[in-house]
Amino acid sequence: MLVLLGLALPRPAAGTPVELETLFEKLTKETGCAPLGPVARHTLPDPAAFEPGESRVLTEYGFRDLSRQKLRCRNRSLDIRIYRMLDAPAAYGLFTLLRKADSRVPDGFPRLAEESDDWVAFAQSRFYVRIGRSALPAGRAAALEAARFLARSLPDDWALPSLVDYLPREHLVPGSEVFLMGHQALSLRIPLGQEDLFGLAHGAEALLADYRPFNGSARILLMIYPTQQLAGKYLQSGYQQLMRQHPDWQVFYKREGPLVVMVLESTDPEIASSFLDKVSYVSSVSWDPKAEPLSVGHMMLSVFLYVGAIIVITLVAGVMFGLLRLLISWLFPGKIFDREESYEVIRLKLPPPR
Repeated sequence: MLVLLGLALPRPAAGTPVELETLFEKLTKETGCAPLGPVARHTLPDPAAFEPGESRVLTEYGFRDLSRQKLRCRNRSLDIRIYRMLDAPAAYGLFTLLRKADSRVPDGFPRLAEESDDWVAFAQSRFYVRIGRSALPAGRAAALEAARFLARSLPDDWALPSLVDYLPREHLVPGSEVFLMGHQALSLRIPLGQEDLFGLAHGAEALLADYRPFNGSARILLMIYPTQQLAGKYLQSGYQQLMRQHPDWQVFYKREGPLVVMVLESTDPEIASSFLDKVSYVSSVSWDPKAEPLSVGHMMLSVFLYVGAIIVITLVAGVMFGLLRLLISWLFPGKIFDREESYEVIRLKLPPPR
């Protein structure tokens, strides 16, 4: 019955997987670009497809595969790379890590996008797209056309990591936030060496951002851990090792539950204190409205129903025992019940208490 019930229930619709080879074919048809070679698919074991050290950072972000093809559009060559990541926050993190300080935001993109003189890049769903181009105007137009087509064709679902909500918005340098999912990526922005000082390998996430208040500057590092115990442990050990590596740094920090806030490179202690006060952690508890506690009336009704059921069961058991005794007395008269002879009871014959 359970198997039949499972077969009868509607099954959830699974998301349609994205076939990047087919997507490249549609791109050439829609834009009139000519492929300069086949679509190449790379994974982390392909050392020639990545720059030195890139594979370690991609592993931290949850890299799946890289699809790459070179096209010729408007007499200009384009190098299109599509990184398939674990989820949308991983694609967002890779976008923020590879973003350049001098990049600008192009028009016509619903999500995160940037361009420079050599490339156009954007992150959408769990994909990070990077298109290398020439510096000429024709190369820019071809790259933007290809990027907009890919943005329309890829899934448009999106999810930012929850750590972004704790970042102060006042005096934030636009485009400076970087979402980090491991110590390799963090070491690219802060000179920490190859050691995981703050235990990011234990399921922690980090967010780094620059601030320019009116009277100084500061850099904020947020880290959130799975538990409060891990946050307290790695805050103390990481801070001590950081001070041994950089004794001339001024570092201010605080911890609220699993959230750790550190202010680095601050020009004024008052600025650092003000930023620490702006970040606070509030734990939230979700509840199911279907599991709402019963009212007093419903509770009393349940109690009376329970007591009534016990009384009914007791009466039925008593009646059944009486009927059973009558049946046994009729079938075996004088054998079990109402016997004439008497039997002695074994006694211990203990002396009466004094």
